[in-house]
Amino acid sequence: MKRLLIILTFLPISFLVNGQENQFDNLINEGITLHDNGEFNKAIEKYNEALKIQPNSSLAYYEMSYSYLALQDYENAIKYSKMVVDNKNGHELHSYIVYGTALDMLGKTKKSIKVYEAALKDYDHYLLHYNHAISCFNIGEIDKAYESAINAILNNSSHASSHLLLSKIMEKQGSRIKTVLPLYFFLLIEPNSARSQSVYEMLISKLDYGVKKTSEKNIDVSIPFNTSQDSDFGAAEMMISLTKASNFSEENANKTEMELFAENNESIFSVLGELKKDNKGFWWEFYVPFFYDIVQNNHTKAYSIYISQSSGKQEVYDWVETHREELDNFLNWINN
Repeated sequence: MKRLLIILTFLPISFLVNGQENQFDNLINEGITLHDNGEFNKAIEKYNEALKIQPNSSLAYYEMSYSYLALQDYENAIKYSKMVVDNKNGHELHSYIVYGTALDMLGKTKKSIKVYEAALKDYDHYLLHYNHAISCFNIGEIDKAYESAINAILNNSSHASSHLLLSKIMEKQGSRIKTVLPLYFFLLIEPNSARSQSVYEMLISKLDYGVKKTSEKNIDVSIPFNTSQDSDFGAAEMMISLTKASNFSEENANKTEMELFAENNESIFSVLGELKKDNKGFWWEFYVPFFYDIVQNNHTKAYSIYISQSSGKQEVYDWVETHREELDNFLNWINN
């Protein structure tokens, strides 16, 4: 009987512990839902309630830092994310990202770089590389930004922002071909997002650069060629300008804008593919084979239409309506 009483004495304590854990989890989940709905202050209230149950919870501190970051309260974002980093009790990776981002937003970019570099000793994660690249780019450390942007892409090639950042880095370096290749890839990932239209317009602008029709019979062509950066891309640079110039020829006079865009892309991608055998490195092993495969598999037109969705051109919509199977074949090819 005494043994039975002892067992009964401990049962309520077990129930209490489980009840507190459930309550903690519920508060965190409620906070996350509120955060996702844009109610950041209410989310923070939930996290504070959760901390009364588990005072040293790294999860609660991280979620709180993330909500403060969304509120642009960077001081508190730093305070709570740093607590997670210092405690080393879980959730450090994303807390490093909040910590570094908040520092960068406060103009303490050099400190943010140190935070990211400390994190990269323990974590090889695309968001760390990406954020490190942004901070380096912001203070003009272009070589470090370039290396980290590439590492971000190699970690997660589907992260559209990493391609866009790499394009900005290469634009800063004065390299047209290395500016447009990441733009081509970005638009494959985000063909019709809020930022796709400006990226599409930038791509077209770069392709058109240096080609100008000055009269009925004369076309001026200048090739923007940075020999220090792109000695291996010389032929491709020339091909971009020559294909754009050919758009003004009598032979192409009756072709639509999208037809010319697709033909230009095929010419550029084909030249790049032919040059690949003589070149090595990230650009030749990541971007070039992909775009050359598009040509080799007869998907250039579907690809060109697909990345033009944000252009708002009726021709794009009409082509999709009448070539649904061709587009589906391309999308299936991409996903396999």
